[in-house]
Amino acid sequence: MKNTGIIITSLLGGLIVGSALTMLFTPQSGVETRKQIKDFLTDEIDRMKDKVQKVHDQIEDARCKCEHQQ
Repeated sequence: MKNTGIIITSLLGGLIVGSALTMLFTPQSGVETRKQIKDFLTDEIDRMKDKVQKVHDQIEDARCKCEHQQ
């Protein structure tokens, strides 16, 4: 289970870096490129925060269930 988390995190990191590099090397003005990168990273950060919150909620639910069973 621990390795799966590392693999998923590495995959997401690679996708983000690859996307950012692709945007940097496309023929656009610097202003447009920077805006695209900022928007993309903001969206990705928001999605990751949502996923982290879901995992946190699942952990809290599991913890509560364990406490009630004891």
